[in-house]
Amino acid sequence: MAKIKNRGTVEDLTLNVPFWHFAIVTVSLPGISLAVCFITAFIFRFEDVNETMCEVKNFIPSISAVTGITPQTYLWRTCIALHSAPRFAVNLIYYNHYVSQIHRVLPHRISKYKFLIKLNYWLNFIENSCLTLVAYITNRENYPVHEKIFVVFMVTSLCYMLLNTILFNWSRSGVFTETEKTSYYWKKVMFASIATATAGLVFFFILHRIYCVVGAFSVFSVCEYIIAYTNMGYHFTGYLDFKDHTFMFGLLSSDVRHSNGAAVTNNNTRSKNKVQ
Repeated sequence: MAKIKNRGTVEDLTLNVPFWHFAIVTVSLPGISLAVCFITAFIFRFEDVNETMCEVKNFIPSISAVTGITPQTYLWRTCIALHSAPRFAVNLIYYNHYVSQIHRVLPHRISKYKFLIKLNYWLNFIENSCLTLVAYITNRENYPVHEKIFVVFMVTSLCYMLLNTILFNWSRSGVFTETEKTSYYWKKVMFASIATATAGLVFFFILHRIYCVVGAFSVFSVCEYIIAYTNMGYHFTGYLDFKDHTFMFGLLSSDVRHSNGAAVTNNNTRSKNKVQ
């Protein structure tokens, strides 16, 4: 039987997934599948994935190119589909977490904080939705739509990372535990990296599309991969924020009120089949 702080107990526990395992699997799905798509496309479909609109020589294919050909696209779409549902769940968890931290916010920031955590939720929701859509609407099938979805994904992703980093700081009033310091540090590093890579991506895209500079699209592609993996790295910092939590499925005791909050327990207090 698992005891849940301020909630009572969970009986007949049939599922208990540590957030660590959840985070590893969720981030690995796009991370590994993208690497597989790149390696196989580079080896077996080099000419196909390095075609450019300017018809200049290219050495490094873009993410859209390596995930838009078959059979790579089947792997990519499957992994993104499996990846997206947990991301939506974590988005809700973060929202509830920030709501629970209002008491730690400085008084003069509370009204802004309440608005910004809602905005933060919807930015992440749109980002996750666009990630799914951009995987299923490839550049080969419908380039104009694919391009626009990608732009929305990039904008919402950057805005979310910046806002989420600010909210993480506000929700602690600048007072951090050692784990929170580590999480905050890596959030800032990942955001700075992805912002720099985005600036490079835009610059080299212009060089390629307008001036057809040889090699510009290859650098654009490098920036794209940096963005993809730093995005994954940023979201993986959620492990540090919830590392002692688990996903549980069981029966709430009758004296516990139902809410949309997450039922959590500390992984370090489990022994055998009983959670104290």
